[in-house]
Amino acid sequence: MSAVAGRLRAVYAAETAVKRLNVGCGSHVAAGWVNCDVKREAGVDLVADLRRGLPLEQDSVDYAVSVHALPELSYPELVPALCELRRVLKPGGVLRLVLPDFDRTIDAYRNGDGAFFKVPADELRSAGGRFVAHALWFGYTRSLFTLDFTAELLTKAGFERVCRCAHRQTASPFGRIVELDNRPEESLYLEASKPRPAPARPPHGARGGAQGLEIVEVIPDPGAGVRAHFRVRKGEGCRVAVGGWALGTQTQAREIEVLADGTPAGRAGLVLERPDVAERFPDLAGAARAGFALELLARGRGESELDVFAVLADERREPLGRVVVRAERRGLLGALRRV
Repeated sequence: MSAVAGRLRAVYAAETAVKRLNVGCGSHVAAGWVNCDVKREAGVDLVADLRRGLPLEQDSVDYAVSVHALPELSYPELVPALCELRRVLKPGGVLRLVLPDFDRTIDAYRNGDGAFFKVPADELRSAGGRFVAHALWFGYTRSLFTLDFTAELLTKAGFERVCRCAHRQTASPFGRIVELDNRPEESLYLEASKPRPAPARPPHGARGGAQGLEIVEVIPDPGAGVRAHFRVRKGEGCRVAVGGWALGTQTQAREIEVLADGTPAGRAGLVLERPDVAERFPDLAGAARAGFALELLARGRGESELDVFAVLADERREPLGRVVVRAERRGLLGALRRV
């Protein structure tokens, strides 16, 4: 097997190792996902009721997505269901919710936007009737959702870093998390993370020194707008080196940005020569010099999440994946050297 083929196989293995959960999928199953629904449908991998618990191990899922499924639960069932999703997520894992936006429904009713409501005209003619039937979806919907209400539910269920996202855009480093998005004209999109456990404190009187660093996990998951591969290796002491290549599929990628626990830690230009990448992607701009290298230094104790993004020429960011590192001393990573 050639060296190139070996590298490609390693990249494929890393990407397929990511566990993605599609909760309440119905007939909308997706390749590369664990498709879960309460009903047995073609393509459903896991038949289970979220309200009664999922037959998945704790801390076993990298990220989960639920599209227009939670409305079928009653109000008392919502927080317990979200707690169950938090249970199966890995620490630092992300939940993305796609829900009917009740604020938009109200605005459409007040503004007389009859085209918004997906109710046949021969079913109901009155504006109020179409508004109610659409909101309750003929009795299938048991809970309604607004942005602040959904954020409050996620917080009650123990999630953190709750943020609103746009259709097909993510604040997470998991590019494929947006694959299941649909119905942008009527939906809201929220993401939230499962907290990581606090690092253990050293014994009283013990001295904390930057004695080393461990690479705990590497999760490649590039977005649809980028072709990329990155590698991570441990350097001397508490140093970690991130290197690889990245190309934008529509807009040229200019540099790489790394966030440590949500805080900018370093950037590196895409300036290194990569003839192998140019050979594979001759039609993509910047392929000949698509490489990057970045070295970071841990300043503290405990675990940090490194989220790796490609910054495009129009300043949009495409996720490449996440790296989890554990340092001997607590704190974020800071940029040490870049190329």
